[in-house]
Amino acid sequence: MGKVDRVILFKNAVETLGYFSEQIAQTLRQEGVEVFFVDCDQICESLVSLPRFAGCGRTALITFNFIGLSGEEVFLRENGAYVWELYEPEYYNLLVDHPLYYHKRIKMLLPGMRERMKLFCLDREHVAYVKRFYPDMEVHFLPTAGNAWIGTDRDGDFTDFLQSYRSRSYDLIFTANYVPFREMYQKIEALETDYRIFYQEMLDDLISTPGQSLHQVMERHLLQELCVVSKEEMAGAFSNMVMIDLCIRAYFREKVLAELADSGVTVHLFGADWEKFRDNRGLCRHPENLIVNGRQISSAECVRAMRNAKLSLNVMPWFKDGAHDRVFTAMLQGCVSLTDDSRYLREEFEDGKELIFYSLEHIERLPGLVRGLLEDGERAAEIAERGYRKACVSHTWKQRTEEPMGYLN
Repeated sequence: MGKVDRVILFKNAVETLGYFSEQIAQTLRQEGVEVFFVDCDQICESLVSLPRFAGCGRTALITFNFIGLSGEEVFLRENGAYVWELYEPEYYNLLVDHPLYYHKRIKMLLPGMRERMKLFCLDREHVAYVKRFYPDMEVHFLPTAGNAWIGTDRDGDFTDFLQSYRSRSYDLIFTANYVPFREMYQKIEALETDYRIFYQEMLDDLISTPGQSLHQVMERHLLQELCVVSKEEMAGAFSNMVMIDLCIRAYFREKVLAELADSGVTVHLFGADWEKFRDNRGLCRHPENLIVNGRQISSAECVRAMRNAKLSLNVMPWFKDGAHDRVFTAMLQGCVSLTDDSRYLREEFEDGKELIFYSLEHIERLPGLVRGLLEDGERAAEIAERGYRKACVSHTWKQRTEEPMGYLN
């Protein structure tokens, strides 16, 4: 089989994932591969144009989180098959959440699609999970990447960079939307007593020892409850417990930001609904230290905010052997990435050299880390400079695209 001639991608389904796809497309075009975007805001027009694009030559479909493969009626033919199947493409499916979210999607794949699909997970624990519960699926480790630096040429003298770094408007930023823990937890409270206790025990376990992976805690508690569970039953049970993941993410995001604000550290929050957190005195005693922008912002706007920040905070979405794109995007904007760690990040970076790690088990130490970096601007700038250069070499979407492209050829 020859080299892939054409690649189908999606945009305007999930803004962030469309932004990633645009960067993947840029690299593909540079390699001479033709790219077609299915615009989810103009689906009918896209599907009319698709046959002219994919009608001949070897085609691949690259998507995130099963977009276009989630049973959407608009993409299904009368016989129940996807329109993509007319072109027998190879499927490259990048999962940026835990695979347990996609149990039903994986199980419903038609045999021909399964054989032509490769899954890519951003956490090595997720890869092991897929291999264990879906052994017939081909899966590979592929971390997310950072959105590249736009504008200033960073090959100049460090003195110039230090001067520009010190003039940045924001000391510390966090770019994400707010989802209240209380809203998530109400869904657990609504369960029957036995289930509510079961879920609470898992949450307590994760809170007390946050270094544990999500599905390992789920499995331990499930076996304590039922003793014997088949692999198929376990995968199905995990897929019904996604609320644990959503709750633990929300819990620690609130804890981290409350610790900073209540310790007198100012945080600029870019994303929707943060006024709900700021205005809740039960969560944060010093809301005056939280500066909110008051709206959801695009990926491009997140990049611009990081370009004007000295430190960028990340609270990992429970990736214990992977990374979130906020880590790399911050580096590529020349600001210090401040994040809880993972095994993968520990292998890639040295604490205090290219980024700064903090611990979810010792959140009380985080304000001191922030103050130390802000008081020693030259050290912070050196970390930002080294992080930038490391990320440019190893953690852009150009590098990430090269791995799937190795399977396309």
